[in-house]
Amino acid sequence: MRRLKLKLSARIGVVLVAIGLTLLCSISISAQKRKPFPSPGTNPPSPDTPSTTNANPRSFEQAQLEMSILMSRRTVATDRERERNRLAAQLVRDLGQLERLNTESLVPLSSSKTFDYKGVAQACNDVKSRANRIKFNSPIALTDRTGEKIRYEFDVSQFGPMLSQLSRSITKFVGNPVFRVSAPNDGELRSQAAHELERIIKLSDILAKAAKKLSKSLVASR
Repeated sequence: MRRLKLKLSARIGVVLVAIGLTLLCSISISAQKRKPFPSPGTNPPSPDTPSTTNANPRSFEQAQLEMSILMSRRTVATDRERERNRLAAQLVRDLGQLERLNTESLVPLSSSKTFDYKGVAQACNDVKSRANRIKFNSPIALTDRTGEKIRYEFDVSQFGPMLSQLSRSITKFVGNPVFRVSAPNDGELRSQAAHELERIIKLSDILAKAAKKLSKSLVASR
């Protein structure tokens, strides 16, 4: 009986092994029959897509930077040109106004037998204002290289001559060729213009202050 059980157990074991081997074979065969899933292919690059195979990854950023620098330089150049044109137009107006003040106010006032001190003060203040604006805003660099210092001390007896000198200085300054044409001696002309401009500023200032005081004294004496 015992031997029968052993034989039966052995047969069962063989059957189980056979079944196991069969299952393994069937799994292997079915795995071979199944086609593997195709690996996802790569789409061809679009014409608009930048290639990154051999390209510098910073090239696009560099191009943007270069373009922004270029545009900023053009903007700066345009702004500078616009400002230069504005200053040039202002210079023309100031020169014209100086000439008008000279011919319409200073010349008649200086040739009058009795001075209109109030009129002189107003005209000289206008002259000083225009002259200072030219000095600090002129698109043409004006530098006095004569080395001559300009100093004035007011004397009532010299009021008329000083007023005439202011008129002559304005005529000389406005008529300087540096404001109209380029010349080989441009540096010398600029120096002369700067020197004359400083004379105009000093004379107009001292005459305006003196005329104001004399006008008050004249009113008080009446």
